[in-house]
Amino acid sequence: MNQVLTAPRRLYQTMAQNSRVILPAVALFVVLMGANLWRSYSADRPLLGPNGVPLSPEIEERFGVRFMGLHVLARQGLVDLRYRVVDAGKAKNFGHYTETSPLLIADGGNVEVTIMGMHNHRVEAGRVYYILYRNTGGVIRTGETVTIQIGDLHLREFPIQ
Repeated sequence: MNQVLTAPRRLYQTMAQNSRVILPAVALFVVLMGANLWRSYSADRPLLGPNGVPLSPEIEERFGVRFMGLHVLARQGLVDLRYRVVDAGKAKNFGHYTETSPLLIADGGNVEVTIMGMHNHRVEAGRVYYILYRNTGGVIRTGETVTIQIGDLHLREFPIQ
């Protein structure tokens, strides 16, 4: 019977002696798993601006613009993309060339032909500009989302209002 009582006691003593190593290891494991879960969860969520639309720090850095909204107009025949200039120097040629024109990618297809926009060369920081697109085939629909692509950069899950 003494052997039965001593086995748990030995186990307890061994655990107590090793707790200096085991407890920090368990704590480190929990912290790393929590950080990994948080990082994977936040990677799926776009960074949102004050008006609730996704932001792209990469697009802002390269092109000097921040997208503000996307609206379907004229009986779903036009799409209005609004953007604010955050850096006038970088935004000077935004939308004037194929490589700087935003492409709208929806589930139903792409909208890439700009038919009208504010192409004045006096770009001012803080000012909101627009680009109008033909919504051929009605591929852009209110309540859905699109991906805005400029060159190799993508802004995903942009809501259509």
